[in-house]
Amino acid sequence: MPNIFHLPLHVQREVHGLAIVVRAAGELDQETVHALRLELRTAVAMATPPFPVVVDLTGLTFFGSAGLNELVRQQRRAGATGIPLRIAAAHRAVLRPVTASGLDQVLELYPDVEQALAAGRSVRPAG
Repeated sequence: MPNIFHLPLHVQREVHGLAIVVRAAGELDQETVHALRLELRTAVAMATPPFPVVVDLTGLTFFGSAGLNELVRQQRRAGATGIPLRIAAAHRAVLRPVTASGLDQVLELYPDVEQALAAGRSVRPAG
């Protein structure tokens, strides 16, 4: 029986010029990561280098290790084709696990989607 208190993950993909934004809201864990994986795979397949895929995690209320693993997996996949994968996240639910795992040194983090879209090749850490 499903947990009635579990907040599902809602994921949507948007095109912003030649960049693609994938927005996730809710809880990202091993039960919900599949939805994000599908949208990110599609976004990376649609993307045109050197334009980025931006993953907007500002709507997440929980961010588990399955989400961290998926971001690293998709970053490698995107990077192999010359597509930057940028992460928009500015709150503790996401930044704490990213920082604790040391992935803040690996992932391109930005405080919001607008800054992630506007960024050049330099990495600007989230506040």
